[in-house]
Amino acid sequence: MQARLAGESPAAPPAARPWWCSAVFYQIFTRSYADAREGALAGDGIGDFQGLIERLDTLNDGDPATTTDLGVSAIWLLPINPSPSYHGYDVTDYFAVNPHYGDLALFRRFLAEARKRGIRVVIDLVLNHASARHPAFLAATSENPPPPPLQVPGFRFQPASLRDLFRFSDKPLQPAGPWGDRCWHYKDGEYYYGVFDSGMPDWNFQEQAVTDHHRAVARFWLKDVGVDGFRLDAVRYLHEQGDSLQDTPATKRWLRQYRDYCRELKPDVFLVGEVWADTDQAASYVAGGGVDATFDFDLANALLETAGFGTPNLFAQRLARTRDAYRVGLWATFLANHDQPRAMTRLGGDAAKARLAASLQFTAPGLPFIYYGEELGQQGGKPDPDIRRPYQWSGDDHAGFSTATPWRAPFGDYKEVNLAAQRADPASLFNHYTRLVRLRARSEALRSGSPVPGFKVSGRGVYADLRASGTDTVLVVANVAAKPHDATLELPTAVALLGAPTVIHSDTAEPPALAPTLSLPGHTVVVYRWTALPPP
Repeated sequence: MQARLAGESPAAPPAARPWWCSAVFYQIFTRSYADAREGALAGDGIGDFQGLIERLDTLNDGDPATTTDLGVSAIWLLPINPSPSYHGYDVTDYFAVNPHYGDLALFRRFLAEARKRGIRVVIDLVLNHASARHPAFLAATSENPPPPPLQVPGFRFQPASLRDLFRFSDKPLQPAGPWGDRCWHYKDGEYYYGVFDSGMPDWNFQEQAVTDHHRAVARFWLKDVGVDGFRLDAVRYLHEQGDSLQDTPATKRWLRQYRDYCRELKPDVFLVGEVWADTDQAASYVAGGGVDATFDFDLANALLETAGFGTPNLFAQRLARTRDAYRVGLWATFLANHDQPRAMTRLGGDAAKARLAASLQFTAPGLPFIYYGEELGQQGGKPDPDIRRPYQWSGDDHAGFSTATPWRAPFGDYKEVNLAAQRADPASLFNHYTRLVRLRARSEALRSGSPVPGFKVSGRGVYADLRASGTDTVLVVANVAAKPHDATLELPTAVALLGAPTVIHSDTAEPPALAPTLSLPGHTVVVYRWTALPPP
């Protein structure tokens, strides 16, 4: 079977599926992405919405014919609400934006500019907990709590008692939280529950006023402002039931009702949940109707370990486990996020392994997310602020992020590792990502095809996956080892009868023609494509 190189033919028309099923998401920490070049927010060393607007063309310039932009079709913004912390996960006002980033008018302008380029926007929504400086918590813990109602910006709390909005006890009800840390915090002779930190008291989801508040928040952002969805933070911990502090039936029931409410507000809203748990638990939130997708942390770890150590069976087995757990549901793929050491750091700064990891992620099924700077190979490890350093735009002062000293210094390699240098280099990691993003747009089978039964593969260091959709059939073959290896393939008869496939992606300049035995250089992924399989 001879393979032929693919031209830039138009992608097949997408099936009638929700918009996010074909999206590629880009995760942005606004504080670290781009300081404005002009306007009132310029030159303060903090990224903002104006900076996002000025740099949107880097993510997607709105012209499908160009290849100099990354090509992503959706953005996930880490928390943008007012907060006393740099990270924003302790919200003081759910109906406003962090003044360091701009105001609501500027944010709406950012949304409009994103839409012009075909980019959807979802924002982080922190449902589980508030800031200890939130007006409701301050009122509930004051020496003389005022009687309800409590008017806060955008909402009027009307519980029987303001203290009912949070959980209080005269002694800790559990010795430790779900992962062994302290979860009951002392204040003025009593304790309050905060699963993450004393500065982040958990809302009491037994109280209807909390649900009413969170629904009002959804209405504001979906209807009044116009975002396309939410990344729901820490959704495992909403309801506690006795000593069960995570994944309770009440939590999953509440999320299902919340999703239904969001659907009423915006029928095409997208909800992706952070369920930092094993694959089966994460998938249960999708199967239960609480969210549209969850991040699969087990699969992400398998991706990086496969790229780092050349262990194809680990990835193949983990992908099979993920498929079985989610069945018809959707999972999000990623290499790292804002809570984890960056992918390039975990890969020891090895550019070849970083390219392989990207190729494996983008040729696997699932909904891909890119953490900002990952496409450049930015590095960073714990503590968390070092994982969230400024984007490395150029080799200029402060990595081109700002004309002022940034809130956090960029990583020390920015003179060599930056967008300006990589854009000009066709072989760069950035340009590798631009090709991978466009690759997914061209194949429904690559995005969401089902495994074709009867396919077999063998070979040291080799991973392969054959899947089909209603429009096309793809075969992904990878040598994840550093040295060359042979892959022995056994195609089902129905696929073999389709004839010679097209090569739609290759990490090697001369992709091998498809044959029963393929010789692949190290760290190489090749994707072959046929037309759709005939109906059985």
